[in-house]
Amino acid sequence: MRIAVVGGMGAVAQHVVVQALEAGHFVSWMVNPTDQLPDPCLETDFPQVLCIVRSLWDNSEKYDELVAECDAVLVALDFNHTRPEQFVPIQHILQKSMKKHNVQRVILVTMHGSAESSRQLDWELWAKLNINQVFYVALGTVAPCWSIASQYSAQEQIVKSAESLKYTILRPAALTDGPATGTYLASPSHIFGGYISAADVADCALKALDHDMDVSQAFSIAYSSRVA
Repeated sequence: MRIAVVGGMGAVAQHVVVQALEAGHFVSWMVNPTDQLPDPCLETDFPQVLCIVRSLWDNSEKYDELVAECDAVLVALDFNHTRPEQFVPIQHILQKSMKKHNVQRVILVTMHGSAESSRQLDWELWAKLNINQVFYVALGTVAPCWSIASQYSAQEQIVKSAESLKYTILRPAALTDGPATGTYLASPSHIFGGYISAADVADCALKALDHDMDVSQAFSIAYSSRVA
């Protein structure tokens, strides 16, 4: 399978690229011009099946280059590496290129708390914070959190409203840097709290590409959680 990956140096995107290459897929990966690859050997180890597309986020011609001849697109924008206000315009530009090149399959990775999953935010996490951080969290983190969730929600709506797309949306819980375990729960039901490694989110995303029954559905993903 030929997979285009949008997410730059985000944790999930990096794991998707590595796992997809190890599984024998061809990967076209968009990164910023100044990004350093996490493993410099990637390009030498997979010279025939890895295409690095270096571009600023708003270059439509580079999106055409990215998705041309691909079978599917995986989008995993990470707010630690991409400004949240860029999520929506990136999705618009990407889908124009997908339509131009007749690419219909897309996996979109967002977050717990986006769209109708807004009641999944893990408030127990905030309660466990050190008391000295309370004012910092209240004034500096909670408001951006809601802003990020709204941007992911808008991104999801763009995908859902595109008639030609065969989409699957994945909403991971709090991300960790642990290894892939394959022991996560992926459920269309509401999941409260929990956590999951970026490696396992990547694993779930690649598995979703192989299952047509997951089309037009959104799944929450976590290890430890409470399901409604």
